[in-house]
Amino acid sequence: MDYQEARAYIAQIQAGLGSDYSLRDVRELCRRAGRPDRGIAVIHIAGTNGKGSVGTFIANVLAASGYRVGRYVSPAVFSYRERIQQIFQTEKSADFVSSPEWISRTDTARILTELKKESEEMQGEGFSQPTAFEMETVMAFVMFQRWNVDVAVVECGMGGRLDATNIIEKPLLCVFSSISRDHMAILGNSVQEIAAEKYGIIKENAIVVSARQKECETLLKKVCGQKQARLFWVQEEKSSQTETMQDGQYAKEETACRGDGLCFSYRGEIYRLTQGGIYQIENARLAVEAAFALQGTGLFHISPESIKNGLANSRWKGRFDVVSQNPFLLADGAHNPDAARKLSLSLSACYPGEKFRFIIGAFRDKEYGQVMAPLLPLAETVYTVSTSGDRGLSAEQLKAEAERLVLQGCQAGTLEEGMDVCACETMKDALDRALESGKRTVVFGSLSIIRDVYSYAG
Repeated sequence: MDYQEARAYIAQIQAGLGSDYSLRDVRELCRRAGRPDRGIAVIHIAGTNGKGSVGTFIANVLAASGYRVGRYVSPAVFSYRERIQQIFQTEKSADFVSSPEWISRTDTARILTELKKESEEMQGEGFSQPTAFEMETVMAFVMFQRWNVDVAVVECGMGGRLDATNIIEKPLLCVFSSISRDHMAILGNSVQEIAAEKYGIIKENAIVVSARQKECETLLKKVCGQKQARLFWVQEEKSSQTETMQDGQYAKEETACRGDGLCFSYRGEIYRLTQGGIYQIENARLAVEAAFALQGTGLFHISPESIKNGLANSRWKGRFDVVSQNPFLLADGAHNPDAARKLSLSLSACYPGEKFRFIIGAFRDKEYGQVMAPLLPLAETVYTVSTSGDRGLSAEQLKAEAERLVLQGCQAGTLEEGMDVCACETMKDALDRALESGKRTVVFGSLSIIRDVYSYAG
C-alpha cells in the first residue's frame, strides 16, 4: 500500500469497527509484530484532561536532557501522522528548541502494510480484525523501535485498563493527570469509577506519579498498595504567586497570567512557561515531579537546567494557545465540564473584567450544555458551528441549547440580558463575524474544530 491506500484502509476499519474494549486482539497483533514495546522504556500517561500537555512537558524535558524521545498522542489535530513523533535535540546548545518529527508517509504505509498482512493471518486463525487505534498503537511501537528511541511517552486513548496502549507490560512510569467525567457510557458515571479504569494501567512494582485529587486519592493508594507500586504526589505549594510575561519581560502578580506566558514555583525553583492558562501550572508541576521520579531510577540524568529549558520551550497547540494577537484569537480544546471550568478560570485570571466572543462546536455525545455553562458569564456573543461525522452536532442544535442556558441564567440573575447567540454555517463565517468586532475571540468545545482555527490564521 502507498500512503493514501494505507489511510483509506485505516478509515475503512474505523468506519466498520469503531472501538473495541478488549486487549486480546491488540496483544496478538503486537506479538506477531515482534513485541517492539518490550525493548523500550515507556512513560504511560492516563487522565481526563491534561494528558497532551503533561506529555509535551515530559518529552521536551527528556529531549532537552539529550535523549531521543518517542511520543504517541491522540487525537491528532493537524495531521494523521502527528500521532507518532520523535523529539530530540539536533544541536548541543544551552537553549533547547522543541521540533517534533512526525512519522513519514513512507513509514506509515510500510508499517501498516506489514500489520495488514498480520491482521489478515490473525483473522484466518479465529481472531477479530484489530481496530484502527489498535493498529496505530502497534505501529507506534514499531516506529519507536526503528527510530531507536531512548524512551517513549505514550498517552492512553480512552480510559486505561482496556485501552490498547495497556499492552505495555513494564512501564517505567505511570503518570496520572486530572480525572473528571468524560466518556461515561464506557468508563462509568462517577469520577471514582472512571479513575478505577484509568488506574488499570498500573503494573506490579511500578512507579506512579499523580496530581492531587481528593476524591481519587484513597482509591489510588489502594491500587498502588495492591500492586506494590511506589506512589509520588505532586506537592502542594503554599504560595500561589505567578509571574506574567509582558513584552518579553516578567512582572510578579498574584494568581494572574497572560496568554503568552507565565512563571510558577515548585519545590523552591521558579519555572517559566511560554504558554498561558493557569491550569497548565498543575500539568507542568506534574511533569517536574515525573522528572524527579525518573532521576530516582538512576537510568536518566536530568539536570535542573534541562527541566527549565524543556518547560520553557513547550507549546501544545489547542490548549490556551494564542493563535493571533491582533486580532486576538485563542484556541482551547476544552470539551468536557472540568476543562471548561479551568478555561473559564484562566480567562478570568488572565484578562480580568473582560467579555469575550466565543465560538463553540461540540459532539452530540458530550455534555455540551455543561461545557458552555461556565463560560457564558464571560460571553458578550456566542457563535455556534457544526461538527461533522456520526457524532456531529449541528450549529442550530447547539444554538438552541445556548439560548436555553442564557434564558435560564437571565431568569436566575446570573447572566445579563442582551447576549447574542448566532449559528454559523462554517468556522470561517464564525471567525469573520467574531473578529471584526475587535473583541478577544476564544474558540473551544472540541479538538475537531481547532484545526480550522489555525488554518484561518495562516
